[in-house]
Amino acid sequence: MNVEYINPFINVSMNLIQMVCNVGANRGQIFVKDSPFMADHVVIIIGIAGEFKGQVFFSMDEETACKIASAMMFGMEVPALDEMSKSAIAELGNMILGNVSTEFYNQGVKIDITPPTVLVGTDMAISTKGIKTVCVPLVLDNGGRVEIDISITS
Repeated sequence: MNVEYINPFINVSMNLIQMVCNVGANRGQIFVKDSPFMADHVVIIIGIAGEFKGQVFFSMDEETACKIASAMMFGMEVPALDEMSKSAIAELGNMILGNVSTEFYNQGVKIDITPPTVLVGTDMAISTKGIKTVCVPLVLDNGGRVEIDISITS
């Protein structure tokens, strides 16, 4: 995996979480995951096609997802995930990857993204067909944590 591909995901994610959710995010220690890997209770999946291919997974616990959904819905209380709140967090993933694809386009790299899919459950094992996955943990100022798992092939 080309390491240069990782920075746009980090920068855009941190900036958009700050802008849209009004909460700061600090990057934790980046590490590599082997396939399959375990995911948290809420996962947003977005596919990538074009000059490179892969998938991006945004993984978080349900409390963090509810806080993000609440911020996305202008402070409306979100005690549990329902279809509307899942749509809100899916849209955050869509906004992040849309901006990431624009950054790559400005660098001369053309990619397309798929619509986001939201999974909610326990004991989810994600398989990326043996592709190494770079994990970028973001620690949010509100105590939450979002892992960005980036699985890319050239």
